[in-house]
Amino acid sequence: MTGYIIKRVLAAIPILVFVGLVTFSLVHIAPGDAANIMAGDYAGPDDVKKIRAELGLDKPLGRQFIDWVKRTATGDLGRSIFSGQSVGKLVKQRLNPTLSLTVGGGLLAVLIGIPLGVVAAWKSNTIVDRVAQVFAALGLAIPGFWLGFILLWAFAVNWRIFPAIGFVSIFDDVGGFFRSIALPCLLLGVTGSAVLVRMTRASLLEVFREDYIRTARAKGLGERAVLFRHGLRAGAIPIITVVGFLAAGLLTGVVVTETVFTIPGVGRLVAEAVQQRDFPIVQSLLMLLASVYVLVNLLVDIAYAYVDPRVRL
Repeated sequence: MTGYIIKRVLAAIPILVFVGLVTFSLVHIAPGDAANIMAGDYAGPDDVKKIRAELGLDKPLGRQFIDWVKRTATGDLGRSIFSGQSVGKLVKQRLNPTLSLTVGGGLLAVLIGIPLGVVAAWKSNTIVDRVAQVFAALGLAIPGFWLGFILLWAFAVNWRIFPAIGFVSIFDDVGGFFRSIALPCLLLGVTGSAVLVRMTRASLLEVFREDYIRTARAKGLGERAVLFRHGLRAGAIPIITVVGFLAAGLLTGVVVTETVFTIPGVGRLVAEAVQQRDFPIVQSLLMLLASVYVLVNLLVDIAYAYVDPRVRL
């Protein structure tokens, strides 16, 4: 088991190196001169020169890359050109809303998607299965921003149950916190659970066709024992994969949700940085989010080995 984990960790290192090269090259491969773009149309030569010095663009390319790697490895994500604040401080200020939405939306997606997918597979070709498939199809087909506006119209504007915009920290008001994240988490939960329903159903239906399932039933085991002791564990690998990608996708893909509900999270910070061409923020967040993806993939690979011992071989 230890050897398997070490191999997976070593396999993740080249991916991070490649991502780092691409992220660093962003400033140099983007159309136009980064310093001129960030300085604006009305900046003079001295302003452009100052920005180039702040970004280190006046140094040789190799030296720039070495300095950037050293800063990133020590946790120094640089400074925003427009606000003057450190990127680490900006991310820290916006991390609480994004983590709240990610955890809440992810839990809701798992609590809806996996049980509904299990029931759909268990009751295959029944009305329950049809309803689950319709739910999954609608969840995948309906655009997230459109569903978000519908939820706002229904629960915030029409019935006035939840606030339409904004975020309240759990440390300031517990009740206000849950009310502020209810609609965004519902949106993330519905869209995320649609994928889980389809994958869970397909995985279990494939397992139910195996010989050992028929043998378990022939030995007199009840349907629940067959489902949970034999079927669900054997079909867990694809489900874990989807849950892992869902977790990473929620953390890095809440831009639309935070924009619709006007929540000051990391997603909106990325959108604002791209609009302003604030390259230090874009570079740092791309590297940070890519590292999250690699870490989640590593955790998923390790989970494979615990669920299915055959993976270790």
